[in-house]
Amino acid sequence: MPTSKRVDTQDVIAAVSIMEAASEPRTIGDALRSVISGAGAARAIASSVALFEAGGKLLLDEGARSALRSAAEKGAESALALAAGPLLGPATMLAKRPVAMLANAGRAARAVGPHAVRIAGKEILKGAGKAAGVGLLIDGAVAGVEAAVAVRNGSMDRSRAAKHVAKEAATGAVATGAGVLLGAGLVALTGGMAAPVVFAVGAIGSIGTKRLLRRLTDETSRELAVRQIDPPARAT
Repeated sequence: MPTSKRVDTQDVIAAVSIMEAASEPRTIGDALRSVISGAGAARAIASSVALFEAGGKLLLDEGARSALRSAAEKGAESALALAAGPLLGPATMLAKRPVAMLANAGRAARAVGPHAVRIAGKEILKGAGKAAGVGLLIDGAVAGVEAAVAVRNGSMDRSRAAKHVAKEAATGAVATGAGVLLGAGLVALTGGMAAPVVFAVGAIGSIGTKRLLRRLTDETSRELAVRQIDPPARAT
Protein backbone atom coordinates (compact mmCIF):
# COMPACT_ATOMS: atom_id res chain seq x y z
CA MET A 1 0.00 0.00 0.00
CA PRO A 2 2.74 2.56 0.85
CA THR A 3 4.42 1.74 -2.48
CA SER A 4 1.15 2.42 -4.30
CA LYS A 5 0.82 5.76 -2.55
CA ARG A 6 4.37 6.75 -3.58
CA VAL A 7 3.66 5.85 -7.20
CA ASP A 8 0.39 7.83 -7.11
CA THR A 9 2.21 10.84 -5.69
CA GLN A 10 4.86 10.66 -8.41
CA ASP A 11 2.16 10.44 -11.08
CA VAL A 12 0.38 13.48 -9.65
CA ILE A 13 3.64 15.47 -9.63
CA ALA A 14 4.31 14.44 -13.22
CA ALA A 15 0.79 15.47 -14.26
CA VAL A 16 1.19 18.87 -12.62
CA SER A 17 4.50 19.34 -14.43
CA ILE A 18 2.83 18.56 -17.76
CA MET A 19 -0.04 20.97 -17.06
CA GLU A 20 2.38 23.77 -16.23
CA ALA A 21 4.39 23.18 -19.40
CA ALA A 22 1.25 22.97 -21.55
CA SER A 23 0.91 26.74 -21.39
CA GLU A 24 4.05 26.94 -23.56
CA PRO A 25 3.41 25.23 -26.93
CA ARG A 26 7.06 25.57 -27.93
CA THR A 27 8.16 23.77 -24.74
CA ILE A 28 5.81 20.90 -25.48
CA GLY A 29 7.04 20.82 -29.08
CA ASP A 30 10.66 20.61 -27.95
CA ALA A 31 9.81 17.81 -25.54
CA LEU A 32 7.85 15.81 -28.12
CA ARG A 33 10.62 16.18 -30.68
CA SER A 34 13.28 15.17 -28.17
CA VAL A 35 11.35 12.04 -27.20
CA ILE A 36 11.03 11.04 -30.87
CA SER A 37 14.77 11.57 -31.39
CA GLY A 38 15.71 9.71 -28.23
CA ALA A 39 13.50 6.75 -29.04
CA GLY A 40 14.84 6.64 -32.59
CA ALA A 41 18.42 6.67 -31.36
CA ALA A 42 17.70 3.88 -28.87
CA ARG A 43 16.05 1.74 -31.53
CA ALA A 44 19.19 2.12 -33.65
CA ILE A 45 21.54 0.72 -31.00
CA ALA A 46 21.82 -2.70 -32.62
CA SER A 47 22.58 -1.24 -36.04
CA SER A 48 25.07 1.20 -34.53
CA VAL A 49 26.97 -1.61 -32.81
CA ALA A 50 27.30 -3.31 -36.20
CA LEU A 51 28.93 -0.13 -37.54
CA PHE A 52 31.28 -0.10 -34.55
CA GLU A 53 32.35 -3.68 -35.26
CA ALA A 54 32.83 -2.86 -38.93
CA GLY A 55 35.28 -0.03 -38.34
CA GLY A 56 34.08 2.41 -35.72
CA LYS A 57 36.27 0.70 -33.12
CA LEU A 58 39.34 1.79 -35.08
CA LEU A 59 38.56 5.51 -34.76
CA LEU A 60 39.15 5.85 -30.99
CA ASP A 61 41.32 4.02 -28.50
CA GLU A 62 39.79 2.38 -25.44
CA GLY A 63 40.68 5.30 -23.18
CA ALA A 64 38.88 7.79 -25.40
CA ARG A 65 35.86 5.49 -25.71
CA SER A 66 35.65 5.09 -21.93
CA ALA A 67 35.89 8.85 -21.41
CA LEU A 68 33.13 9.44 -23.95
CA ARG A 69 30.88 6.81 -22.35
CA SER A 70 31.49 8.24 -18.90
CA ALA A 71 30.67 11.80 -19.98
CA ALA A 72 27.44 10.67 -21.66
CA GLU A 73 26.36 8.61 -18.67
CA LYS A 74 27.02 11.41 -16.18
CA GLY A 75 24.95 13.88 -18.17
CA ALA A 76 22.12 11.50 -19.09
CA GLU A 77 19.71 12.22 -16.23
CA SER A 78 20.04 15.99 -16.41
CA ALA A 79 19.76 15.82 -20.20
CA LEU A 80 16.53 13.85 -19.93
CA ALA A 81 15.13 16.29 -17.40
CA LEU A 82 15.91 19.22 -19.71
CA ALA A 83 14.74 17.61 -22.92
CA ALA A 84 11.67 15.58 -22.02
CA GLY A 85 10.70 16.75 -18.53
CA PRO A 86 7.46 18.42 -19.64
CA LEU A 87 6.21 15.09 -21.01
CA LEU A 88 7.77 12.40 -18.83
CA GLY A 89 7.72 14.16 -15.48
CA PRO A 90 10.36 14.89 -12.82
CA ALA A 91 13.90 13.54 -12.96
CA THR A 92 13.06 10.61 -10.67
CA MET A 93 10.43 9.46 -13.15
CA LEU A 94 12.72 10.07 -16.10
CA ALA A 95 15.31 7.77 -14.62
CA LYS A 96 12.80 4.91 -14.62
CA ARG A 97 10.54 5.29 -17.64
CA PRO A 98 13.13 5.20 -20.44
CA VAL A 99 14.73 2.21 -18.72
CA ALA A 100 11.42 0.39 -18.72
CA MET A 101 10.73 1.30 -22.36
CA LEU A 102 14.17 0.51 -23.69
CA ALA A 103 15.65 -2.12 -21.37
CA ASN A 104 15.85 -4.81 -24.05
CA ALA A 105 17.57 -2.65 -26.67
CA GLY A 106 21.07 -3.21 -25.29
CA ARG A 107 20.68 -6.99 -25.40
CA ALA A 108 19.32 -6.86 -28.94
CA ALA A 109 22.34 -4.81 -30.03
CA ARG A 110 24.75 -7.65 -29.35
CA ALA A 111 22.82 -9.96 -31.65
CA VAL A 112 23.86 -8.02 -34.77
CA GLY A 113 27.05 -9.12 -36.51
CA PRO A 114 29.38 -7.37 -38.97
CA HIS A 115 27.67 -9.08 -41.92
CA ALA A 116 24.69 -6.77 -41.37
CA VAL A 117 26.67 -3.54 -41.75
CA ARG A 118 25.05 -2.45 -45.00
CA ILE A 119 21.58 -3.13 -43.67
CA ALA A 120 22.51 -1.44 -40.40
CA GLY A 121 23.48 1.78 -42.16
CA LYS A 122 20.25 1.79 -44.13
CA GLU A 123 18.23 1.16 -40.98
CA ILE A 124 19.85 4.07 -39.15
CA LEU A 125 19.18 6.42 -42.06
CA LYS A 126 15.63 5.13 -42.37
CA GLY A 127 15.03 5.71 -38.65
CA ALA A 128 16.46 9.22 -38.88
CA GLY A 129 14.24 9.93 -41.88
CA LYS A 130 11.10 8.72 -40.12
CA ALA A 131 11.96 10.78 -37.04
CA ALA A 132 12.56 13.84 -39.23
CA GLY A 133 9.10 13.43 -40.75
CA VAL A 134 7.52 13.36 -37.30
CA GLY A 135 9.61 16.36 -36.24
CA LEU A 136 8.37 18.30 -39.26
CA LEU A 137 4.76 17.63 -38.23
CA ILE A 138 5.36 18.49 -34.57
CA ASP A 139 7.12 21.79 -35.15
CA GLY A 140 4.78 22.67 -38.00
CA ALA A 141 1.80 22.20 -35.70
CA VAL A 142 3.35 24.23 -32.88
CA ALA A 143 4.32 27.01 -35.29
CA GLY A 144 0.80 26.93 -36.70
CA VAL A 145 -0.60 27.68 -33.25
CA GLU A 146 1.91 30.49 -32.75
CA ALA A 147 1.17 31.94 -36.19
CA ALA A 148 -2.60 31.82 -35.67
CA VAL A 149 -2.29 33.74 -32.40
CA ALA A 150 0.09 36.27 -33.97
CA VAL A 151 -2.22 36.89 -36.95
CA ARG A 152 -5.21 37.26 -34.66
CA ASN A 153 -3.53 39.88 -32.47
CA GLY A 154 -2.08 41.73 -35.47
CA SER A 155 1.62 41.16 -34.72
CA MET A 156 2.12 39.12 -37.90
CA ASP A 157 0.51 39.16 -41.35
CA ARG A 158 -0.48 35.99 -43.20
CA SER A 159 2.62 35.97 -45.40
CA ARG A 160 5.00 36.14 -42.46
CA ALA A 161 2.92 33.56 -40.61
CA ALA A 162 3.24 31.10 -43.49
CA LYS A 163 7.01 31.64 -43.63
CA HIS A 164 7.25 31.14 -39.87
CA VAL A 165 5.41 27.81 -40.06
CA ALA A 166 7.55 26.62 -42.98
CA LYS A 167 10.79 27.60 -41.23
CA GLU A 168 9.87 25.94 -37.95
CA ALA A 169 8.68 22.76 -39.66
CA ALA A 170 11.87 22.45 -41.73
CA THR A 171 14.21 23.07 -38.80
CA GLY A 172 12.16 20.67 -36.66
CA ALA A 173 12.67 17.94 -39.23
CA VAL A 174 16.42 18.53 -39.37
CA ALA A 175 16.76 18.67 -35.58
CA THR A 176 14.81 15.45 -34.99
CA GLY A 177 16.82 13.51 -37.56
CA ALA A 178 20.06 14.96 -36.21
CA GLY A 179 19.23 13.75 -32.70
CA VAL A 180 18.81 10.18 -33.95
CA LEU A 181 22.08 10.32 -35.88
CA LEU A 182 23.93 11.79 -32.90
CA GLY A 183 22.82 8.99 -30.59
CA ALA A 184 23.58 6.34 -33.21
CA GLY A 185 26.96 7.90 -33.94
CA LEU A 186 27.91 7.82 -30.27
CA VAL A 187 27.23 4.08 -30.11
CA ALA A 188 29.09 3.51 -33.39
CA LEU A 189 32.15 5.20 -31.83
CA THR A 190 32.01 3.63 -28.37
CA GLY A 191 30.70 0.14 -29.12
CA GLY A 192 27.66 0.25 -26.88
CA MET A 193 25.95 2.17 -24.13
CA ALA A 194 22.91 1.76 -21.89
CA ALA A 195 19.71 2.42 -23.84
CA PRO A 196 18.52 5.26 -21.55
CA VAL A 197 21.84 7.05 -22.08
CA VAL A 198 21.49 6.77 -25.85
CA PHE A 199 17.91 8.00 -25.49
CA ALA A 200 19.18 11.04 -23.55
CA VAL A 201 21.90 11.81 -26.10
CA GLY A 202 19.43 11.69 -28.97
CA ALA A 203 16.94 13.83 -27.08
CA ILE A 204 19.37 16.56 -26.07
CA GLY A 205 20.94 16.47 -29.53
CA SER A 206 17.56 17.33 -31.02
CA ILE A 207 17.04 20.24 -28.61
CA GLY A 208 20.54 21.63 -29.21
CA THR A 209 20.25 21.38 -32.99
CA LYS A 210 16.85 23.09 -32.98
CA ARG A 211 18.13 25.95 -30.84
CA LEU A 212 21.11 26.46 -33.12
CA LEU A 213 18.97 26.42 -36.26
CA ARG A 214 16.42 28.74 -34.69
CA ARG A 215 19.15 31.21 -33.78
CA LEU A 216 20.64 31.11 -37.27
CA THR A 217 17.30 31.48 -39.06
CA ASP A 218 16.11 34.23 -36.73
CA GLU A 219 19.28 36.22 -37.38
CA THR A 220 18.84 35.78 -41.13
CA SER A 221 15.21 36.88 -40.90
CA ARG A 222 16.18 40.01 -38.97
CA GLU A 223 18.84 40.92 -41.53
CA LEU A 224 16.34 40.54 -44.37
CA ALA A 225 13.79 42.64 -42.50
CA VAL A 226 16.32 45.42 -41.99
CA ARG A 227 17.17 45.42 -45.69
CA GLN A 228 13.49 45.65 -46.62
CA ILE A 229 12.83 48.51 -44.19
CA ASP A 230 15.94 50.48 -45.10
CA PRO A 231 16.69 49.94 -48.82
CA PRO A 232 19.79 51.55 -50.32
CA ALA A 233 19.36 55.10 -51.62
CA ARG A 234 18.88 55.42 -55.35
CA ALA A 235 21.28 57.52 -57.40
CA THR A 236 19.79 60.77 -58.73
